[in-house]
Amino acid sequence: MRIRDVILQDRLVQTVNARTWTFNIDLVDPVTEFKIWFLAANNAVGPNEAGCIPYLIDNIEIIDGSEVIAALNGPCAFSMACFEQGFAPLHWHQELGGMNQYWVMPITFGRHLQDPQWIFDPKRFRNPQIRITYNLAAVAAVGAGAYATAGANTPQISVWAKIMEEGADPIGYFMTKEIEEFTTALTGEHVIYLPVDFPHRKLLIRSYCPCGEMELAFQTLKVSVDQDKWIPWQFRGNDLIFLMKDWFTEVQLHLKHSMDNGEARQHYGGNYAHGLISSGTASYIATVRDWATNCFTADIQDDAGADMTNGIVWSMGMTRTPFDCWCYPWGDQNKAGDWLQTAGMGNMRLVLNQLTAGYLTQVVCQQAHPY
Repeated sequence: MRIRDVILQDRLVQTVNARTWTFNIDLVDPVTEFKIWFLAANNAVGPNEAGCIPYLIDNIEIIDGSEVIAALNGPCAFSMACFEQGFAPLHWHQELGGMNQYWVMPITFGRHLQDPQWIFDPKRFRNPQIRITYNLAAVAAVGAGAYATAGANTPQISVWAKIMEEGADPIGYFMTKEIEEFTTALTGEHVIYLPVDFPHRKLLIRSYCPCGEMELAFQTLKVSVDQDKWIPWQFRGNDLIFLMKDWFTEVQLHLKHSMDNGEARQHYGGNYAHGLISSGTASYIATVRDWATNCFTADIQDDAGADMTNGIVWSMGMTRTPFDCWCYPWGDQNKAGDWLQTAGMGNMRLVLNQLTAGYLTQVVCQQAHPY
């Protein structure tokens, strides 16, 4: 086995606030992972209250003409990497005015980063490309209190690839892509027909509302085969979270906020996360409360007990539900025979019994696609 890590694109400056950027994959050797590194600068008048960089990434796609090999938005790509690898990818969240911040959003194709069998083989495709759609104003207009407008040094995109020069024996790749996006209604079932063309390895469901609790989006979540002839699983939202504590490693998110006393900020850890904050090197007292939602509230006072404005707060969050994502692993994740075999199924439905309106929801399937 002989592996190398390659920079395919190094900090390419984007000159507009929003666009779809396409990059040709000019490789011969198989790839286990593409890392998408995205940097953006905060406006000089801070703090940046426009959310983290993954919120700016509407889509990361690996395509071959009209064929979609992978397609994930920023939060889902980051979260899927957490579930796959057991740790959070590289990130530097920095809210101070005039500062840069960056996050890495990986796209992986195998059981691990050295998987010689389930791997992306460029030779099997005619014109493979990476396509990234971003918008600096996805959460708030560029300018004061948000991201700086595109210019000489911001935003920037890098693409890194882990390449297997020797030892690869490709039999297929993991096709991980969004199936549907919708916003929840107050009541009623939302039904999504899942693909049954290839075996399933993971199912990811993200349900997000600012300072919300993901478990309140749905009363129950259920996978149903052939009109309930077989129901592989059905859970309440919080029960599924509790079971995920047995299936997935807790990951750490490290963030740097600029906050007023009593102000809320997102910790990006979903439900049942926990963590702590500190004032870093400054001389004031910072405490945290209300971590139960996907936000926390900071109480910040100076040594005399006066409330602070624009205090610098470092946070460390621990979570098994990054970016408000549930994830269900089908079988032993290292054994292809254990993954959900869909041959012979007439249909497979994800049935979401809605409980609260206004939750932005994405559903992502990871399937084992043979060559």
